Amino acid sequence: MKRKGRPPTKLVVEPGLLEEVKRLYRTTKNVNTKERAQVILLATEGTRSYQELARTVGRASSTVREWIGRFCESGLDALESRQGQGGGRPSPIQDKEVLEALEKHLRDGTWRTAAEARQWLEEEKGIPRCVSSLRYWMGKLNGALKMPRPVHIKKEPAEAEAFKEHLLGNLRGLGLPPGSRVKIWVQDEARYGLHTVLRRCWGLKGTRVVKSAQQKYQWGYVYGALNVVEGGGEFCYMPTVTLEHVEAFLEQLAASDPEAEHVVIWDGAGFHHRPGDLRLPERIHPLQLPPYSPELNPIEGLWDVVKDKICNRVFETLDAIEEKITEALRPYWEQPAFARSLVGEGWLYNQANNTFAKNVPNSFC
Repeated sequence: MKRKGRPPTKLVVEPGLLEEVKRLYRTTKNVNTKERAQVILLATEGTRSYQELARTVGRASSTVREWIGRFCESGLDALESRQGQGGGRPSPIQDKEVLEALEKHLRDGTWRTAAEARQWLEEEKGIPRCVSSLRYWMGKLNGALKMPRPVHIKKEPAEAEAFKEHLLGNLRGLGLPPGSRVKIWVQDEARYGLHTVLRRCWGLKGTRVVKSAQQKYQWGYVYGALNVVEGGGEFCYMPTVTLEHVEAFLEQLAASDPEAEHVVIWDGAGFHHRPGDLRLPERIHPLQLPPYSPELNPIEGLWDVVKDKICNRVFETLDAIEEKITEALRPYWEQPAFARSLVGEGWLYNQANNTFAKNVPNSFC
C-alpha cells in the first residue's frame, strides 16, 4: 500500500513583509541568512511539508520548524545571522508599550480576525508581521476567539460600576430588623418552548451536521432564584410573566424560610415589583439592578446551562421539555456548590457575605 505523504506547510505572510524577505534573500551575503530566507519563501508557496523543506535545504525538520516559528514571532529579525545563542535584536513587538496596547485591544474585542490585528500593528506601531505571528502573540497574551455578548446601546457603564461599588451600602440601607436572619437572592425568568433551540455540536470535518427542528410557538417560563451566600436555589414553572405570577414566586421564596428576611436582586422588568409596592409578600425586599446590565446577575448563566440541555432536540409537549429543564436545574437546589459556582467569589459574594447570615435548604415547586 502506498504511504500517504505529509500535508504541505502553508505560511501566510503579508505582501509587504514578503517583499522584504525576497529583497533580503537577493541582497544578503550571509549564507545562514540566505538559507533562512529561502525556507520562508518556500514555505509561503504551500507545496512542501516540513520534512520536504528540510530535505531541500539540507537541515533537520526541527530546525526548519524553529526558523519558521522565530520568523512568525520576530519577523525579519529572525532571519539575520546570529553569533551564539544570545545574539540578535529583540522583536519590536516585545516592547512593553506595544504588548500593553495589544492586550487592551484584546480585552475590548477590537478585532474579529488576526489579519485585522496585523494591520493595526503595522499602521499604528510601524511593525510589519505575518498573520501567524499575530496569532502567536495574541495567544501569549491569553487571547482567544470569542462570541461577544450584546450590550444595549443605552447601557450606562458608570451605573453598573456604581451598583457593584455601593452594593454593601444599599443592602444595609434596606432598613431590615436588627438581628434578623437574611437571605440574599439573585432572580430572573427564562422562556422556553417547543421552537427548537439549535446550538453548536461536534461533527466530522467535511460533513455537515443535520438536526431535526420544528417551529412550534408554544411557550412557558421558568422562574429562578439563587442564594448568593450559601448556595441553593428556588425554581418554579409558570405559563407567563405578570406581576401576579411574580408575586406567587416571591411567596415561594418567603416560604422557603419563614423566619428570614429575603432580599431579591433583579432587573427592572415591568412585571417586577418596585420597592414599597403593597403587593409584595411580607419579608421580601427587592433591590433593582441598573438598566441593561444582565452581566451583573449571575443567574443569567444558568439559562445557558438550560439551553445546553434542551438544544438540538425536538419536544412534542411542554411537559417533556420541562422534564429536561428540571434535570438541568436539580443540582442547583440540591447541591449548594453549583449555585455558588455561578455566583463566584467576587464583588457580589463578598459584599453579600459581609452583610447578613445563614441559609436553610431550598426546594423546587
